[in-house]
This record gives sequence, C-alpha cells and structure tokens, in this order.
Amino acid sequence: MHSPRLRIGPLALVTLSGCLAAVPACRQAPPPVTVSSLLAEMTDLEALARDPKPFYTHATASSYSRESHKGGDAWFDNHDVGQYVRRETREGRAEHVLADLAGPGAVTRFWSANPDLTNTVRFYFDGEQAPRLAAPLAALFKGTRPPFTAAFSYISGTGGNLYFPLPFSRSLRITVEGPPDGTPPRLYYEVGHRRYEAGTGVETFDPKDAAAFARAAEEAARRLSAPASLPAGDRWVAARLTVPPNATRSIAPIAGPGAVVEWSARMAPRPGAAWRRLVLQVAFDGDRSIEVPLGDFFGSGPGLNPYENLFFSVTADGAMTSRLVMPFRESMALSVTNTAADASTLDLRLRVVDRPFDARDWHLRAQWRTLTRDSWPPFDTNVLSTAGPGKVVGTVYEIANPVLIWWGEGDQKVFVDGEAFPSTFGTGTEDDYGFAYGNNEPFTRPYHAQTRVDGPWSGGHVSLNRWYVLDALPFRTSIRFDQEMWHWMPCRPTWSQVIYWYAKPGTPGPARVDPATLGPVDLGPREAMEAFEGEALAHEETGGRAAKERLANCSGAEHLVWNGAKPGDRLVVRFRAPKAGSYDITLNLCQSPGYGRHRLLVNGRAAGPVVDSYSPTLYFVRPTLEHVDLREGENTLTAVALPPNPAAGPGNRLGLDYVLLVRR
Repeated sequence: MHSPRLRIGPLALVTLSGCLAAVPACRQAPPPVTVSSLLAEMTDLEALARDPKPFYTHATASSYSRESHKGGDAWFDNHDVGQYVRRETREGRAEHVLADLAGPGAVTRFWSANPDLTNTVRFYFDGEQAPRLAAPLAALFKGTRPPFTAAFSYISGTGGNLYFPLPFSRSLRITVEGPPDGTPPRLYYEVGHRRYEAGTGVETFDPKDAAAFARAAEEAARRLSAPASLPAGDRWVAARLTVPPNATRSIAPIAGPGAVVEWSARMAPRPGAAWRRLVLQVAFDGDRSIEVPLGDFFGSGPGLNPYENLFFSVTADGAMTSRLVMPFRESMALSVTNTAADASTLDLRLRVVDRPFDARDWHLRAQWRTLTRDSWPPFDTNVLSTAGPGKVVGTVYEIANPVLIWWGEGDQKVFVDGEAFPSTFGTGTEDDYGFAYGNNEPFTRPYHAQTRVDGPWSGGHVSLNRWYVLDALPFRTSIRFDQEMWHWMPCRPTWSQVIYWYAKPGTPGPARVDPATLGPVDLGPREAMEAFEGEALAHEETGGRAAKERLANCSGAEHLVWNGAKPGDRLVVRFRAPKAGSYDITLNLCQSPGYGRHRLLVNGRAAGPVVDSYSPTLYFVRPTLEHVDLREGENTLTAVALPPNPAAGPGNRLGLDYVLLVRR
C-alpha cells in the first residue's frame, strides 16, 4: 500500500473502510466504476503511472474517411466529415449514429469542429429506447449545462471539447439528428471511449444522479484549474549542473523505492537552440527510459514558451516544471548532455516521495523523433512502436513550416496489440490537440495546449502538446502510434515529436537522439513579416478578368485568379508597406494546366525572373523578388501576360495566393 504521505482520494477511503468491515466480500467484488471514480481519476497522476485496474482498452469513434479501408492512396483520403456508423429513423426523425458502443465502458472525451451546430445529439444508454441525455450539440461545449461546467466543457481554438466521463454498463449509442430527407450533417467528431473487460462492474451515467457526483466534480474542477497546487513533499533533491560543450553531467543517483512526483529545471532565458541542444537522459532501475531534448520534454519546443497545464509549467524566467509521476524500485539516474558550442548551467530540483514499487508500477518513458522531408504526397510517420505492457499518456507535436499554408490535415492512427486496422483513427492533427481549422493563436487547457505559433497564418514554428488521462492508451503486447503528415502545400517542413508512455520494467526503451538533428530550423524573424491574401487586395486589369476563386490548398482556401488575359495585358495589384525600405517579396502562385507565363514589376520596375505557372498537375511556385525598395503606404505589383507555355494550350491564367513582405 502507498505511503500515507501520498494523497488517497475519497474513493480509496470508502473502499478501505468497506474492506475493513468485510474483507472476503471486498476481494470478491471490487468497487464499481462510477462517474465519481472516473472524475477522481481525471487528476490522479499517481494512478496514471500504474497498470490499470480494472483493465480497459481505449478507442475512438470518429468521422474519419471510410475510404481509408480501401488502402493504397485511399489510406490518405481526407474526407473526414459526415461519416457515420449508420442512419436510423426514430419517431419520424433521421438520426445518424456517431458511436455504437458495447459495454461495460465509458466515454472519456467528445470533440467536434462544429461547436455551434444546433442539431440535437442523443445518448441512449444500455439499450434504452429513450435518450437519458439529449441536447443541441452546441450546448455540450458551452460549459453552462450541468454537470458539464466550464472545467469540462469549452471551446478551444474553435474546437469544441467535452471532458466529462459517461460510464455505461451494457451499451451506449450516440446519434445526431439530421434533416428529414436523410442528408447526413457535415459533422466532424471524435468520441474517445474505454472498453472494460467483461464482468467489470460499471454504474451507468444518469443526469438525475448529479447530486451524488457533485462533490467529485467540484474536486476535479479545482485540481484541473490549479494543477501546481501540490501538497508538501517528503524531500527535495537540489543540484546545479554546469555542462561543458560536448559533455555529459549527472546528478547523484536517487535511491529507491520511491517516486519523483515533481521536478524542475531552470536556466537563464536563452535562445531556442540552447534548450534544444541539451539532451535529457533518465534511467530507472537501470532501464534507459527517457531521452529527449530538454525543452521539448516539457512541451516547450523549440525555445522557451511559457504556459501551464495539468502536467507542465513553463515560466518566462527560464523555469520548466514536470508533474509526471516517475516511480522506481531501486534507483533513478538523471543526466544532461550538452551538444552546443558553449557551456550551460542548470538548476535542478526534484520532489521525491518514499513509497513501495509493486507489480502494478511502471516506469515513465519518453522519446523524441524528428524528420525533414518533402510534404507531398501525404505519408505516415511512426511516433512509437514498442512492446508492452504499457500505456501511452501524452504527445508533443512541433513543425517548422516554411510556408504560410495549413499543415495539419494528417490523422492519428493507433494500432493496439496487433490490430489490423487502427482502433484510433483521427480526423486531423489539430483535432486530437483540441482545436480546429488551424487556429493561429496560442491557448492552454488542462489536457492540451498550443504553446507556440509564429505565423503569419500557419507559417513558422508551431508547438502543441496533448495529455491522455481518462483516454490513456493501455496495451498488453504492443502499440504502434503513427501520425499522418498531410500538408496542403508542397514544401519541405521539419517535424519533431515527443511521446510519453508508462511501461513495465524491462520493456524497450526510447529511440536514441541523433545530435546532428537537434538544431531548430531557422525560419527567420517572423516579426519582420507582412502577409497579404491575394484575393483581398485591390486590383485592376487591362484585359481579361480577375476574381477570387476557392482552392483549399491556398491560405484562406482562396486565391485571386486572372483569366482570359492576352499577351501584353496587365494585372495591377495594390498592397501597403508598413514603412519605406528594402524588402524581399515572396509570392505564392498556383501552378496547374491552363496557367501561363508572366513578367513581374514592382512599382513599375522589373523584378525577378519570368514566372511560368504551367504544370501538368496542381502545384505551386514561390518566386522571391529580392532587395526591392518600397515606399511607405501603397505600392503596386504588376503581372504582364506573356505568350503561354505551349503545353498550357490557350490558357494563360495567373493564380495569386498571397504576397509576403520581409523587411531586410
């Protein structure tokens, strides 16, 4: 049993008192899974580090494209909307089934990119003909409908999130009402759910029982809103490490049995590369368990990006704190390797509690992988493949995006214990991270955060993290966690990812970090950029006609298209510079059949080479006009139509997506 110095929740106290009264009965009938027990589990980081009891598997019902089952190119089909299990007619209503779940189980998370949709969603528990819960979809994400208060129900970056447990003993069917003609609503959704082993006792959610779990909900809400409010620890271990270039320094081993329940690393604020160049290495009981760049381990990479959620705190003064519980039986060893050209000094503090390490305790694992390659065509990258038993509990996703176009259509695909088809198949990268439609503002929530987004739009460095608690992914024999990379623009990004899992001692450790891949990609100073959507700029033409047209690959999903131009015709586009000076101007131009050749002028002067926009397939060309002198205020960009590429036929179109100014 754990040391009494560790927190024991109300459910554990009730269970203990029951066992004292009737030991045989307690052994034969473990307490059932209830709304209250699941609410307590939402912030129980100690329980997250242990083999689940009762054991469960976790999967996701989602609107992923069913074309993916065909394999081949269809595996990457992106029509992840309006996909349902089936359509039913009930009392004259057309209801579309999002999830048809067999129990015992529990819904752990409900996400949608349509948080304003007013279609009624219904929850039918345990085969009942009438729904126990029915509401407009939008009401589930407003945080005003008890028991789904603001701690559990909210909109984050235009994505609707509901983190409130909905247990069921036999079954749960979730439907959304559509129009009478049977047309399926264009709903993006993900429903995370647990499936317990047969015979597990589960008390089905009933909104009429709200008073019974009100106290547990209040406590969960309090802990979610104040994650750093930990009780005093048994002891603190403090160390200062000054790590020379190309050297490794370690703290004195910490003896077990015990656990580190909180630890922090502080370094005076440095450039982003300094945090990436320090590699954290941790071993528990001799098992190599963590190997991750230091800043990335804390979900803040590259660089120092202040935020706080349930697991991590990062402050602007250079302190990074982790609340991931790290148990060990005999020892914990921590070291830092410096791959930079100058020395770094770190102040470390670790909160250690003495506690037994039993057969259900697992070691924390974490690994980092990075990849630079062409974005087209879409592909899957493996984040983790490992043997069990274990449990995935979190990820960090970072991209260095060299263009301003949306990069996150890729789906998460998780295969548990040898599945032929993933039991978790997402609907887009940002959907798993709790937002939608590429929102370009930082946000922080207890289980997910966007800690860095440089812009403009979707360009620059972006960093996300996500924590799986009720929706952790246990596995018995193996897990394969793949991330699809699906970018709207052909370019050459760099992706970096961290994954965290708990694992039985003796199972495989993390991948090695290659020092040659550590340096963050330099995408230039973002504050010197001014970006303009082509379709939003004032323009006039001497021949042909220019108008905006939709093209999903473009920023804003639209671009300015000039049709019907003859050689010598001109399109003049007007844009404003914030101040006079020398600029580089990058244009994003569509290439496709029927697109032509054009000469470019800025303020009437020739700039850059002739641009040929013909391509047999959809593609893009990004000419950069270097060292162009602009005046403060209005300037002009002129495209002069030339005889088209013979392969383009009679077409001579020009498609302007955006104009990007970079002050030199």
